[in-house]
Amino acid sequence: PDPPIARFVILRAAKHSGVVILSPAKDLHVLLLTLFTLSAAPLHAQADTKATEQALFKLEDAFANAVVKRDPVALGRIVAPKWVYSDESGVIERDAAIKLFTSGTDTVHTASNERMRAMIYDNSAVVIGILVMKGRGPKGPFTNRYRYTDTWAKIDGRWRCIASQDYLMPEPKR
Repeated sequence: PDPPIARFVILRAAKHSGVVILSPAKDLHVLLLTLFTLSAAPLHAQADTKATEQALFKLEDAFANAVVKRDPVALGRIVAPKWVYSDESGVIERDAAIKLFTSGTDTVHTASNERMRAMIYDNSAVVIGILVMKGRGPKGPFTNRYRYTDTWAKIDGRWRCIASQDYLMPEPKR
């Protein structure tokens, strides 16, 4: 058994921390149950975060794929009604950006995301990464690398992109 002074210190500390001290036989059970509960919560949160991150990465890939396929319907499902896009040339509203990405003189043959990272905040998230697009335009074949930031919000139970910003990365110096 604890010496009386130690028991007093433990009880006093427990009183101030909101912990209830039971009999020594039950203390171990309560302690183990508390530790199990506290250790399981972060694992559940980590699993939720990982699942959300993977869902957002799939949406980023679907976004790139919609551009390759020139599919305005698919792109329209991914972006929110008030989505805006900005790059080094300015800001473009939703409908004009969808048209720009799914038509025009450039033909994108492949698009892939690299180095994606997601920062998740409840019902919103930011995804950053590099988009690599290969295709052909009026000046011939191209490979462009864009550093991007996409902002996502959970709207009516599903993730929608609400804002996108990217810039064409300079070609690496040789």
